[in-house]
Amino acid sequence: MSTMTATLATGPEPSLTAVTVDDSGGWIHKALADFQRAPGLSLTYGGLFVLLSWGLSALVLYAGLGSVLLPLTSGFMLVGAVFAVPLHVISLAHERGERIGLPEAVRRSLASLPGLAIVGVTLTLVMLAWMLLALLIFAAFYGGQPPSLARFGTDLLSSPQAAFFLATGTFVGAVMATVAFSIAALSIPMLVDKPDTQPIHAMAVSLEAVIRQPGVMIGWGATVGFITVSGMVPAFLGLAFTLPLAGYASWHAYRALLPQGV
Repeated sequence: MSTMTATLATGPEPSLTAVTVDDSGGWIHKALADFQRAPGLSLTYGGLFVLLSWGLSALVLYAGLGSVLLPLTSGFMLVGAVFAVPLHVISLAHERGERIGLPEAVRRSLASLPGLAIVGVTLTLVMLAWMLLALLIFAAFYGGQPPSLARFGTDLLSSPQAAFFLATGTFVGAVMATVAFSIAALSIPMLVDKPDTQPIHAMAVSLEAVIRQPGVMIGWGATVGFITVSGMVPAFLGLAFTLPLAGYASWHAYRALLPQGV
């Protein structure tokens, strides 16, 4: 185990399997199989996040803070892995040949709640850091308060510094997304698979997986992000399909990297 993650580890060194970019296609294929096995359940769970997205968007717009929708949406991407827990439970049940409903999937998720809470708090801190950085980046380029959503395009994106503003925001956002993905990629499914695992150890194993195979893992993170973000157009409706698909695929990526768990 690398020096950095060794300082966090509270368990045995993981036996991580080497994977390739081509393997990720198999994870998505298995995710589609999970979806097809429980389409109603999957769409219901994804649909809950469509409704949640509508509610939060309406609240933000009502408060006159439409310009924070973009950083808020990207912030959700940083912590969204936590909401995939019931989907991991469903994939695990399918592995065992079990049929499972959404209430039972949520009930089984509770066994991992203590460890997941620590991972969730860590991801929330990353999200809050990103939100703060987004505000600081805006202030550095434009000063003052962000304009309303209606004026965002004309006032900001048409300005001379728009290209540098977007480049800086994109770079910092990508760094924060990489940090969040590295923490959550294996830790959350591991806690579902092995609820007694120490959350610090689970996060260390996840970081180790990214450090050992950065190209493949970061590429996979970008793929999961693309799948999820594509569901936000139009009007978040696609999340009903893409969010469950990303959750199932993340479980199968975990299984490929740690076939026996830790």
